[in-house]
Amino acid sequence: MDKKVFWEKVLLALLPVAGKAHLLSFFNNTIIVSMTDSVLVIGVSLPVSKNFIQERYHRHILEIARNLDPTIHEIRFEVLSGLVDEKHPDSVNVQNLIGSQTPTIRKVPNRQEVIIDGEMRSNIMKYSLDNFIPGTENRLIHAACLAVVAKPGNIYNPLYIYGGVGLGKTHLLQATGNQIQKNHPNKRVVYMTAEKFINEIIDAIGKRHTKPFKENYRNLDCLLVDDIQFFANKATSEQEFFHTFNELYDAGKQIIMSADRPPRELDGLDDRLRSRFAMGMVIEVCVPEFETRFAILRQKCQEHGEIIEREVLEFIAANFTGSVRDMIGILINAIALSKLDNTTPTIRSVAEIMGKLNKTSQFVGLKVDLQKHSVRTLEDVIKVVSDYYKIDRNILIGEERRREIIIPRQICMYLIREILDQSYETIGENFGGRNHTTVLHSCNKIINQLKDDNRLIRDINALKREMGIS
Repeated sequence: MDKKVFWEKVLLALLPVAGKAHLLSFFNNTIIVSMTDSVLVIGVSLPVSKNFIQERYHRHILEIARNLDPTIHEIRFEVLSGLVDEKHPDSVNVQNLIGSQTPTIRKVPNRQEVIIDGEMRSNIMKYSLDNFIPGTENRLIHAACLAVVAKPGNIYNPLYIYGGVGLGKTHLLQATGNQIQKNHPNKRVVYMTAEKFINEIIDAIGKRHTKPFKENYRNLDCLLVDDIQFFANKATSEQEFFHTFNELYDAGKQIIMSADRPPRELDGLDDRLRSRFAMGMVIEVCVPEFETRFAILRQKCQEHGEIIEREVLEFIAANFTGSVRDMIGILINAIALSKLDNTTPTIRSVAEIMGKLNKTSQFVGLKVDLQKHSVRTLEDVIKVVSDYYKIDRNILIGEERRREIIIPRQICMYLIREILDQSYETIGENFGGRNHTTVLHSCNKIINQLKDDNRLIRDINALKREMGIS
């Protein structure tokens, strides 16, 4: 069997164990280096990926590989920096691989369910309780949703969730419904917005199909309604929802709702409906604290298969104290821009995005000089590189030979040569009196690596952006 095909089969078999986020984060562009003498050698692009895979999935990979080829008895991992180049002929693009496995979906007429590969599921397809990060401020609401999942219709019924815009109400609703559906595959679980309910009742009245409409919603096992504040001042829809609510509740069916305010503050709603909303569990989704916001951003990076510096994520988290949705939007914009420009996200690039989207004009939480450097001298370049890699200026130009120092030093020499057109002799004099052949070697090494090292390309582009050049 072809090595790439073999590795694709291994990764697909690993998907249910590792999950999509881990496959995208740590297995993308991996490769089988060799399959000889009963040893399978796997190439990965970064040391962090190698360590993570060895610790978490070594045994699983070995079992899967031996099922495909019983002659394999050992697995080894090697770090090959060139694998970050997605055009490597034998590397596996995990996103494309997983995408090719998407199940066929077809709608069922007049039903809220869909059929996925022949099996009935709910119309809730996106969220799960596993990827909701509650933090200390939202542990109670997370626990309440888990309790409802364990005994739908028997505890916390109805469950009423309220809170500000973009804090995760829809996530919790859909995640709870998803888990109920997973635990009870035969239950009819439907998620919808109040606006959709209103539009459907208007359409049913217009077509004189109110009976099928009522039967459809009053025979559910779990109804989840988002943004119920939109029922205000809509008497017909409010009355229909009132009767639907009563029938489901009396039958012991689970009802979960969300709104932007607690029941007592829902102006424009009938008192008897507000009273029913309040007779179960009423709980607020709170604004997440800094640590939770940071954890959310880190999780989103894993889901998108991106590795972003901790200080950049901390900067985003420190400047958003409201909508989680807006905060994630900034991160997604930063990731998209970095892919478009082939750069690495930095505090400066993120701050520019925030400014353009008018999310904030006063940055808090971190003391960072957000002014672009004016690069005129050799020392200007040294400062930008030392700040970017967080290396003391004297260490950067000194004699230390550790890899994490040597590479930034070579990059710095290369940028001084390219941007300022300084001679090799001048650069060497400013880097501890090195001779011109050492500087030439460093510059040529970076030039050669830029041909196939995508991570280096992104870092160089990011440094130029920091300097205001690109």
